[in-house]
Amino acid sequence: MAVTKEKIWDVLKKVKDPGLNKGLVELGMIKDIEIAGSAVRVTVALTMSGCPMKNQIKDDVKEAIHGVEDVSEVKVVLTTMTSEERAKLLGQKPSEMQGIEEVKRIIAIASGKGGVGKTTVAVNLAIALSKKGLKVGILDADMHGPDIPIMLGIDERPLGSKGMLLPIEKFGLKVVSTATLAGEGVPIVWRGPLVTKAIKEFLGHVAWGELDYLLVDLPPGTGDAPLTMAKLISLDGVIIVTTPQKVALADVRRCVGLFVGQDIPIFGIVENMSFLRVPGVSEEQILEVFGSGGGEKIARAFKVPLLGKVPLDQKIREGGDTGKPMTLDADSECSKTFDSIAEELLKYIRK
Repeated sequence: MAVTKEKIWDVLKKVKDPGLNKGLVELGMIKDIEIAGSAVRVTVALTMSGCPMKNQIKDDVKEAIHGVEDVSEVKVVLTTMTSEERAKLLGQKPSEMQGIEEVKRIIAIASGKGGVGKTTVAVNLAIALSKKGLKVGILDADMHGPDIPIMLGIDERPLGSKGMLLPIEKFGLKVVSTATLAGEGVPIVWRGPLVTKAIKEFLGHVAWGELDYLLVDLPPGTGDAPLTMAKLISLDGVIIVTTPQKVALADVRRCVGLFVGQDIPIFGIVENMSFLRVPGVSEEQILEVFGSGGGEKIARAFKVPLLGKVPLDQKIREGGDTGKPMTLDADSECSKTFDSIAEELLKYIRK
């Protein structure tokens, strides 16, 4: 008995999108069915490119089609709906940035080079702002080194609802990262266009809801992600993270130049790994392991505030490794440092 499109359509009517709880055929997600003898090829359009349920949908489609008599081979090709198709499906007007419509301010956390602790600053600053009663989210836009889930102890994957990705909530923060979508240890080998597309999806098609601040942890340097953020939306401003040594400062100047060239405000500089307190001696005794005065020089050169200096502290590293940032400990030096940085940031923004 020959395999026909009608038979394939009939079994696919029973396959549902787990997030929307409606049939794929009813939702218009089945875009094409090709049959060659006993082999079937089906194209399914997901509501979003980073759909966390894509593997389940793919498996459900395969299982349903394999149940058709005389089918020997099934191939499922996944694509993504256009914004217009998605908007029509959800009964909404097309909007590329609907996910951030209720976000009051978007602040990028950037650095000129890697290894300066940019993500550590982003995570602890987000918690410090949240402790002040503000609604805060973090978008991990460092596609090739997405470490925020590790630093926050997140191991679950996000869910979808009504065509939108739902952020994971931890320590009062809303969080989205490619790491939670790809899975632990899975390399993310994306070229520029895919990075750009992913950032657009994370901004526009994540249900961020009402937020006072969305912090965006950018990858280091002046590549695709920073440029995409600069051109895609109206960033309220940028915080630049550096360490005191000369090589870091040279790269910071280039990073600052990128955002200044796009007329994006620099809210201030955070100098990380600024000094090391010598154990067993008075609090005044410190070692400036990576030099001194770098943050002040950059701040003066670009006429922006030095928001604060973060010490080189083993406990900060341990907090990041265990998924329990030190800012959660109200009595820690780290917590007091980031509380102060948050205060300085809010003062500057409210001017």
